[in-house]
Amino acid sequence: MSRGWYPIIDESKCTSCMICNDMCNHGVFKPDDVTGKSKVVYGNGCIHGCHGCERKCPVGAIHYFGDDGTLNVDYNFETYKPELKLDGKPKVAFICVHNSCRSQMAEALGKKLASDVFESYSAGTALKSHINPDAVRLIKEIYGIDMEQTQRNKLLNDIPPPDVVIFMGCNVSCPHVPSQYAENWGLEDPTGKSDDEFKDIIRQIEEKMLKLKERISQ
Repeated sequence: MSRGWYPIIDESKCTSCMICNDMCNHGVFKPDDVTGKSKVVYGNGCIHGCHGCERKCPVGAIHYFGDDGTLNVDYNFETYKPELKLDGKPKVAFICVHNSCRSQMAEALGKKLASDVFESYSAGTALKSHINPDAVRLIKEIYGIDMEQTQRNKLLNDIPPPDVVIFMGCNVSCPHVPSQYAENWGLEDPTGKSDDEFKDIIRQIEEKMLKLKERISQ
């Protein structure tokens, strides 16, 4: 099901101006092939805390439900196929604040598990000086990947413009990163936690990575 925040369009008010589509950086809207009016394709790209579409709609056709996280919309993002327009493999960026743990592990697993389908990058908004040593140790132990040798900490402007953005876990508001499609995986930061908790996050990243690969390659 959806994560709980979701724009709803009142078609009786919509004038097909597509301002919502033009301002949205996450591929939430597109014009309906029949009516020409804006429709929500979502793809779990709606970012909690944004509200840009609701504020900018000139006719008040958009309402933003579910800020308290209690609303469940009949939508399963894990089966949604992103609609991407590109030449070659899509570039997927895994984003978290410090680019030291979750996003680095996702980059490593993306390169290992899905390099035949998409290119994997990771980045953050406020870097730490090094990759989390527990992440380095466990990824090397489980997959034989030495992230200290193959990866580094990066800011958003250090990576190519992404086609797909994966937020590792934004509890309040995610940064705005232009893309054709976005998801928030909602993963807890395992920094400072036990190996078992760390490994559970790694397991979740692997499961979500394989599902993302399947949907992009369909």
